[in-house]
Amino acid sequence: MDINDDWDEKNRGRPASPLDKIPAAAGPIFRTIALIFVIMIIFSVAFGSIFVSIGAGEVGVKFSQFGGVQADELDEGLHIVPPWVSVTKYSVQSQVYTMSSQQEEGERVGDDRINALTSEGLMLGLDISVRYRMVPSEASSVHQRLGTAYAEKIIRPTIKSVIREVVSSHTAMEVYGQQRQVVATEMQTELESRMKEDGIIVEEVLLRKVELPGSVATAIEQKLQADQEAQRMVFVKQKEELEAERKMIEASGVANATIIQARGEAEALRILNEEIKKNPDLIRYKYIQMLEGQEIQTMIVPSSEGIILDASNK
Repeated sequence: MDINDDWDEKNRGRPASPLDKIPAAAGPIFRTIALIFVIMIIFSVAFGSIFVSIGAGEVGVKFSQFGGVQADELDEGLHIVPPWVSVTKYSVQSQVYTMSSQQEEGERVGDDRINALTSEGLMLGLDISVRYRMVPSEASSVHQRLGTAYAEKIIRPTIKSVIREVVSSHTAMEVYGQQRQVVATEMQTELESRMKEDGIIVEEVLLRKVELPGSVATAIEQKLQADQEAQRMVFVKQKEELEAERKMIEASGVANATIIQARGEAEALRILNEEIKKNPDLIRYKYIQMLEGQEIQTMIVPSSEGIILDASNK
């Protein structure tokens, strides 16, 4: 008897299985996929998860057990990496490094302000805050050269060095007074130049507080007050000068108007005199015009003129 016939006889009464409908050639493919999946699970358990999630504002740096740090960083989102590759996450958002005299305000507990000498040799204490962020494409380089503690290794010493260099080229009055923002801008420009080489972008430098020696602070405060008073007096003087100029212009305008009016009246009288000379009766006519509308019963006139009009209107 044929073996296949015997197999058919044994399974003739058994219900058909869904697996019986799968082509025989598909079996090896499924087995291969299942084997790969099992191997991945084993590696994941042994070496860590193969799924890596990179959060918002982060970048992932890959380190292979066989090749070291890899140059291509992982962007935000879910990624699948081989089990022999570990991922270190770095923030590429804006961060702030503060060095302050206040307790627990800066990166280190205690008085962490920067002491710097001015151009005249005075020691200043400065509270500084620097806002910065990492260049995403430079994360692998930063990880390889500096590691996760790059802020303490490169940002902190660079800030201290640059601040002291910039302050040394200015007087205490410039750092403490009205040019403080100019000094802070110089600090930012120099920090940008230094940090750019290390994959760090400096966004802002805040010169938050400047502490002077007691006697110097008093002298500078007095000088600033004197300067403000001098500026106020200059303003008052300018205001008074403008007011005086305005009054002179106003008086000149009034005088010019009076002169023009007088000239007009004189010209009118001149013309009137000329007309009277030409026509003597004109003065009598003007006299009558003046009397119009007035209730006059009796009027005395020179005898040589005779009766001018009937005053009683009868």
